[in-house]
Amino acid sequence: MNNRSRFLATSLIVVLSLGVFAIGGYLQAAESDQGIQKGKQAIMEGAKQIMDGNKMAMDIMAKKGMKDAELTAAEKKMAEGYNTIIKGESMMTGSTMAEGKEMVKHGSKMMLDAQAATSAAIEKKGMTVECSAALDTCALGEKKVKEGNLEWYFGY
Repeated sequence: MNNRSRFLATSLIVVLSLGVFAIGGYLQAAESDQGIQKGKQAIMEGAKQIMDGNKMAMDIMAKKGMKDAELTAAEKKMAEGYNTIIKGESMMTGSTMAEGKEMVKHGSKMMLDAQAATSAAIEKKGMTVECSAALDTCALGEKKVKEGNLEWYFGY
């Protein structure tokens, strides 16, 4: 084998190797995008469930005449977090993807914090049994939001 044949063989191996790595990177990027979409969907579903459960709990508490500053503040924070998630989700395209993702993450944290405050206020008022179905709905939503965030960041 002469030098020219060796050079051609070596070049061919290098080019094929680069092609394999390029395809692997493309597939990994596509898989990552799929994880983002699945995570976003889980967060959106979970956020909706938390809002539905929270509304049920607030209605029960209002019927019993148990509206106080803690519940009002948690309800306001919950709505603000949900609106942040919705706005962030709509921004998750093209050049605003990172900003939208950060908004969804921030809104999720706001909602989870507000849900913890709501649960604590309900427990403090002694209304846990009456609000158990609402709290269960919120707990399922919380689980989806947390799993969605894991999907985004770790690709499960």
